[in-house]
Amino acid sequence: MTISNLFKTSLIAFNALLVHFGNILRAAERRPFDRYGLDTIVCWPRLWLLLPNGAKKDLLESRAELNNGVRLFSWSILFLVWSFWSLWAIPCGIISACFAYSWILDSATLYGDLLESAFDLYRFSLYQSLRFPLPKTSAEEEAMGLKITEYLFRGTYPPGLDFIADPSSNSQ
Repeated sequence: MTISNLFKTSLIAFNALLVHFGNILRAAERRPFDRYGLDTIVCWPRLWLLLPNGAKKDLLESRAELNNGVRLFSWSILFLVWSFWSLWAIPCGIISACFAYSWILDSATLYGDLLESAFDLYRFSLYQSLRFPLPKTSAEEEAMGLKITEYLFRGTYPPGLDFIADPSSNSQ
């Protein structure tokens, strides 16, 4: 086994990415699954629809900051092409790229924290909207989160689990 294969294998085993800001976002994406059994990729579009406008606004602003940092980084690297015609483009591009990468790391951390907080604060809205019973313990919550993830991903309702009654309906 070569060193590069060993490195790739260890990255896969630890669920790590080669770029630090990717690791920041991956960690934020994994925390709701590790804590609550809710897969971020599957549950996020549904949870987004349930968030209050203030939380959505904060998330959108944070994501826009992250996108701006990535855009500046990309243009900084592309600016290095001008080094063929002018050597001063090299330090300008490198300094700008370093500044942009720092901006990306800060923005990714904030966005990841807000994403994680959205799950912390509003996951029960997802339970209620899907008419799943609320869990009573943290162990039950993780198992219920896995069931919700499976339900949303595969469309299969877990056997032995009944929908709770919709409180807004007036059934007599």
